[in-house]
Amino acid sequence: MSRQHWKRYIAIWVIGILLGGSVILFLYGKEMEEMMLVKQSLEFQNKKLYEENLELKKSQNISRRKLTTGIEEVRVTVLDPKPHPTIEVQVVEWMVKDLSSLKGKKVEQVAEVHQVLHEMLRRREYVLPDRTMVEVRVKTVVIGRTLHLFVSVEVKKDDVLKKVARNFLFLRPYTPT
Repeated sequence: MSRQHWKRYIAIWVIGILLGGSVILFLYGKEMEEMMLVKQSLEFQNKKLYEENLELKKSQNISRRKLTTGIEEVRVTVLDPKPHPTIEVQVVEWMVKDLSSLKGKKVEQVAEVHQVLHEMLRRREYVLPDRTMVEVRVKTVVIGRTLHLFVSVEVKKDDVLKKVARNFLFLRPYTPT
C-alpha cells in the first residue's frame, strides 16, 4: 500500500501543478490580453499624435513662409504740400518703376539695407515729359509685405535742359545768379 500512496501523492502533486499552472496562465493570459489592448490603443494614439505633429509642422512652415515672404507691392504716398495732380501721378509711377526691383525680395533683406534705401532716395530728381524737374525727398519708409514710401515732392524752376546737359555732357558747373 505504501506504493500506491506514493503514486497518489505524485498524481495529486502533478494535478496541482497542472491546475496551478492553468490558473496562472488563465490570469496572466487575461492580463496579457489587456496589455495588448492598451498597447494597440497607445500605438493608435501615437499614430494620431504623429500625424497631428506633422500637420502642425506644415502649418508652422506655411506661417513662417508668410512671415518671411517678400515685398509684394510698392506704394508711394506724396505728402503735403502736394504738387499738381498730374505731376504727383507721374512721380509716383516713376518711383514705383524704380523700386520694382525690390519686389520679391525678403522683407528682412530690405530691412537690413534700409539706410541704403534712404540714401538712394534721399534727393532723387526726375525729369517729367513736359520738361519739368521735380526733386523727391523720402520722409518715411514702412517696410512690410508692402513697401510704403512717404515722400515730399518739390518742383524745380531751373531750366531742365541746361541742367541735364551739364550733368551728362560735363559742361562747366551752373552757378545760380
